[in-house]
Amino acid sequence: MGAVDAFVKTFSLILANKKLYLLALILALILAPIGAYLIPNEIPFEQNQTSMQKGNVIVEEYGSLINEDDMDVFLQLMKSLAVYLIISMVLSSIFEYSVVKGALAHLAGEERTLRELILDGMRHFPGVFLINVVYSLIVLTFIGVAFIPVVVGVLTLPTGGVLIFIGIVLLVLIGALVTSLSAIAIPLYADKSIIGAAFEAFGLVFRNVLSSVGFGFLVWVGVVGIVMISAPVAFVTELFLPSGVASYVSALLQAPFDALLYAFIWVAGVAFYRELQRMEELKRVDEELAELGIEI
Repeated sequence: MGAVDAFVKTFSLILANKKLYLLALILALILAPIGAYLIPNEIPFEQNQTSMQKGNVIVEEYGSLINEDDMDVFLQLMKSLAVYLIISMVLSSIFEYSVVKGALAHLAGEERTLRELILDGMRHFPGVFLINVVYSLIVLTFIGVAFIPVVVGVLTLPTGGVLIFIGIVLLVLIGALVTSLSAIAIPLYADKSIIGAAFEAFGLVFRNVLSSVGFGFLVWVGVVGIVMISAPVAFVTELFLPSGVASYVSALLQAPFDALLYAFIWVAGVAFYRELQRMEELKRVDEELAELGIEI
């Protein structure tokens, strides 16, 4: 029930404290034009066409012609993606801390102004940035290990079909687990103001594996739901507007949905963190009562 309670509490927290969504919206509105400028919707490339006649049949072959200009375009795209990634990670670190701190303060019965939360985020963003980078590497490691049975199964087909199935199940379960693991890292840091506290997430998650896996699945459901709502916006703008204008219009129109996605993920982490704390406290009480010979 801990996962479901945290999932439900996420929306009530966002509705009760509009500043959390406003912070995420500021981030989304800043990133929207930057992303539209740095990341093109279309990548130009040349395509060669050769024709040959076999009897009465004309055979046409199409292929990509990679020349120096195409390579320059590709390298420029990689540079733009790298710049956007760095900018988005820095800004996201600032606003993630602000949203998480605001949610924790609200749960503690405190109220912080928008200015205070943004300044808090600016002061602590190096810690958030470092934690997110480390956790990204940890997640990739976990996913890589879970993917090993799939690779072995593919290499040993047809007998490896069972391994592929086991690997896919393992991949999904570990994916849900590391989703919960990553979600509570920054709430731990924001709550205790120590970078090392972020790694206490391992103990919390692995002591509550079933709740953590369930929460990870629920976060996926929420993310998919928000993406499905925002996807038609991008489709319509790309369909009816010129490509140069469409990217900016689409990015700005999707910003409110992106903000909802950011707020949902970050506040969900706070809600689940508090729920895990509550569950841990109940376990301690049960253990103390058991030591006294009292059973409930």
